[in-house]
Amino acid sequence: MKFKSAMVKVTALMLTLVTLFVATTSVFAANEEAEPLTITDEIVEIARSKIGFYESNINEFTTWYYGYETDAYWCSIFVSWCADQVGALETAVPKRAVCGSMREWFERKGQYYPVDSDYIPQKGDIIFINTAVDGTDDIHHVEIVTRSGFSGSASNPKVRCIGGNTSDLNYNGSEYVTEKTRPVNGSRAQVVGYAHPDYESSQGLIGALVTIADDTVPSFFTFIYAKMLSMLSKIEILLETLTVEPAPEVPSDPAE
Repeated sequence: MKFKSAMVKVTALMLTLVTLFVATTSVFAANEEAEPLTITDEIVEIARSKIGFYESNINEFTTWYYGYETDAYWCSIFVSWCADQVGALETAVPKRAVCGSMREWFERKGQYYPVDSDYIPQKGDIIFINTAVDGTDDIHHVEIVTRSGFSGSASNPKVRCIGGNTSDLNYNGSEYVTEKTRPVNGSRAQVVGYAHPDYESSQGLIGALVTIADDTVPSFFTFIYAKMLSMLSKIEILLETLTVEPAPEVPSDPAE
């Protein structure tokens, strides 16, 4: 009886070890087969990690931009902050607090497309919005496109995007980070145009991590994921400053 009992325990242990081995190798195989993240993916993931954020106009994004606590509109600042987290600030996306100035930056690079240009927005693009709905190309709000192409119908195209300093999904308030499907010609806001940043020119962490499905990962791990990106990006930039000779200074736009 003791021999049989020992054999049962040994068999159970072996089965457990085999199961763990199969599960572990399956996880590694899945990670190896997963497509690596591009900076386009990373900036969208970073923005999504902040969904549900709600605070006054004195917050972590405005403090990051100005270097001190101050009350300011922060939709452009949020886009710039996301770019900074993935190493794309001032290479693919400018650091700006004014929507119109951000558009001018892309216009100078030939990367801006008016809404009537037949351009199809791509994931990672910057979308420029008129919230007055007055038929002009005045810009009051900017966000990040999170899905390529249009949804909806040909007569009522819509764009999936995420932004800060905006309302919640019920259009309450204006101090949230929210992902919405916005009608191009909506009654609350109209799209003015799109910018297509040159993310390939950035020095970000291309391929550093694999995509994490938002609906299968607890919010805590999504938060850790975003913090990892931020930390690794800052380490990479620090190493570059220690190993690369500083470029000669050139005049730049004043802070906005």
